[in-house]
Amino acid sequence: MNTPVRLARQSLADRDRLFEFLTETNLAAAERAMSVLSQAFEDIAAFPEIGRAGPNGYRQLIVRFGKAGYEIRYRLYPDRAVITRIFHTREDR
Repeated sequence: MNTPVRLARQSLADRDRLFEFLTETNLAAAERAMSVLSQAFEDIAAFPEIGRAGPNGYRQLIVRFGKAGYEIRYRLYPDRAVITRIFHTREDR
């Protein structure tokens, strides 16, 4: 049985920001990136502990995309996984 995955408000803003950045130069790449992220959310649902354990109870999943990728930060709860942030791996944070 899959774990429900929810996106926190900030992760929704992150996803939108990343999509908008890519659409400025390459709409097809932006659509592929969103597909890769959606697949990663499905992977988290199927295998909640797939990400590496991080600080303060968070987990981190690196998803390759092109020459770099995305970092998905999430937290596991008994009844769900909550995606808290999404970053490009080359992004200054």
